[in-house]
Amino acid sequence: MTTFRSLALGAIVGASLAILVPGLPASAHDPKPRHGGAIAMAGTYHVELVVNDGQVDVYLVGHDDKPVVVTGRKGLAILMADGKSVRVPLAPVGAERLSGKAADASLTAPKGVVQITEPAGGTVQARFN
Repeated sequence: MTTFRSLALGAIVGASLAILVPGLPASAHDPKPRHGGAIAMAGTYHVELVVNDGQVDVYLVGHDDKPVVVTGRKGLAILMADGKSVRVPLAPVGAERLSGKAADASLTAPKGVVQITEPAGGTVQARFN
């Protein structure tokens, strides 16, 4: 009898989980970099960070895979270079890019944090490893 009860309880729990699981997203999509950079999440955005010879560019893409207009936003990239943190203020350049230049042109690795300030004043952060 105990074995039958265990099997019955296992079947009920398994069926309950099977009902709950379809309500969860199958898997989050992984956007592809459009500009050759690294991608991370920040709030409701996918953030692409491109670092090349001290030039730091940040592109925002919504979950609908469409570019987000950066007008009214600003940012700060805090990136690692030779074991030290380098702070790069980011300002809008055109409608789809935040950009800044590091004083140290040897900055090439996109490792660190990008903080984006929204037009309404809130902030979001993306971490890059």
